[in-house]
Amino acid sequence: MKKLSKREFSLLYLLTYATVAMFFFVFDPQGTSSTYYGSGGGRYADRVDSFSEYIVRNTIKRNVLNNDELSLLPILTKGYNNKDYNYYPDGYQKYYSNPILQTIPATFIAKILKLNTEKKLDIFFNLLRLTNAFLLAISVTCLYFIFCRAHGLNMEFMAPLLAGCSSGFILFSQNLYFASFLIIAPALLAATQLTTRGNFNKSMIAFLGVLYFLRGYEFATILALLTAFSIAIFTPGDIQTKAKSSALGFMMICLAFLISIMLHMAFVWADDRSWSLIDVARQTFANVRHRTASTSGVPFPFSTKFLATMNERWEHSAFSISSGGLIISEFTIIMLMMTGLIIRLGKLSITEKLIYLYGFLGYASWYICAYQHIMWHHMYDWYIFSLTIGISFSLLLLLYGSFVTQHIHSMYLSFQKKG
Repeated sequence: MKKLSKREFSLLYLLTYATVAMFFFVFDPQGTSSTYYGSGGGRYADRVDSFSEYIVRNTIKRNVLNNDELSLLPILTKGYNNKDYNYYPDGYQKYYSNPILQTIPATFIAKILKLNTEKKLDIFFNLLRLTNAFLLAISVTCLYFIFCRAHGLNMEFMAPLLAGCSSGFILFSQNLYFASFLIIAPALLAATQLTTRGNFNKSMIAFLGVLYFLRGYEFATILALLTAFSIAIFTPGDIQTKAKSSALGFMMICLAFLISIMLHMAFVWADDRSWSLIDVARQTFANVRHRTASTSGVPFPFSTKFLATMNERWEHSAFSISSGGLIISEFTIIMLMMTGLIIRLGKLSITEKLIYLYGFLGYASWYICAYQHIMWHHMYDWYIFSLTIGISFSLLLLLYGSFVTQHIHSMYLSFQKKG
């Protein structure tokens, strides 16, 4: 494992790469946002996910436009049941199942800027979306960039293309609810610190985990596994050393989860102090069992309908350049990774093993731990695929691409000497 200097973390390189990736996120030449899954304006075929975008917008509007209504809890507007996502100053109800605390800093910024009309706030939301896209672009490209530099690969120029052409990242990059860069942040911090100073700050990993969970609890297993995976592949040493370091990072995310739950319950209790601790827990986590252990309203695991659903999902784009150009489906990516695993089975390095393990385990984890939720939200598969198998495939492409080009270069030099 190569230790990187500050010079190797060229800010100009990273900003250029992030700009390329952000071009795809914002302008979407692939047409991802105009597919069945989305309109590009936060209104999706998955109606409940439309809610996740609009609850942030309407909560901020309530906090800014109604001075007497500021609170830590998000709100559910009265028009939602009729597929109406407009803001109404009255008739809303409070939402308890997720903290959605990203509304608070956005509220403060809006108040400081004196954005006191809906029109001004709508412009502000567009700027927030662009900020989300840029932060995700720089997070993913930087992670790939560090991987290339730390492992001596010559494919770093591919980093922004692999990030920008990932369909799931495109669709979720500007979503106000998901703030997608936060799920990458602990992994990126660990990668940066391990490659520059040889260790990572446990407290900062936990802090970033808390920030993520105060945004929402979705994809908790993927956050924990991605963080642990990043620590493992960037920690120098043998597999035992990597495993110990990785387990510590995993535990920090688990600790962050527990801290976030306690903070969330404190926010709910502060909103209505007449409730007992049991009442607070019941209000806060009313939907947990339904979203995890239930099969209500979704295909039964491994049933004919389940297989048909997965077949449909895997037909969707995983990577694409343009709407009429090269499109690689999720199924194709899975098959390519399986083929690579079989070909390399007896020669896998520790890094390769970790990449394959994370990709498949990370993707399966949300289907195992939150089955009803992922089966209900069809478009979430696109997102978790990009975060798991998509990241693994990208790292393998960087790794194997470098092997091939280096081999070709060696053959060329050998041919020149003979000539």
